[in-house]
Amino acid sequence: MKIASFQTYAGPGRISIARYAPRRTPSGYRIFTALAPGRWFNSVSRDEYEHLYKAEMLDRLDPLRTWNILHEMSGRGNEPVLLCWEKPPFSEKNWCHRRIVARWLKEQLGYDVDELCQAFKPLPQLDLFA
Repeated sequence: MKIASFQTYAGPGRISIARYAPRRTPSGYRIFTALAPGRWFNSVSRDEYEHLYKAEMLDRLDPLRTWNILHEMSGRGNEPVLLCWEKPPFSEKNWCHRRIVARWLKEQLGYDVDELCQAFKPLPQLDLFA
């Protein structure tokens, strides 16, 4: 399993863990709403965000069942790639919940879930009205 941004990965196995996908995101991804942040996602501090995300999302999930569901959702032979909005590079001001999920899976199951790096080049956006 890997994590990535909608803007940096458009290959197989994509699973959105965001509240919604950016406009013009290429089709073919699945959605796992149980890992999407709550309505408070853009209105609280980072510390409060991490506390709420753990309490309201992660603590309610079984890590092994979640791992298995995500693998099933990715499609036969595909590695799951969990997507949210934030693009690397990460800093104190640019962070994301997919990294919280990766840390949770490492702590709970011992699995490394790394950022899928593609030189951090944004993908071309589809122009649906051209």
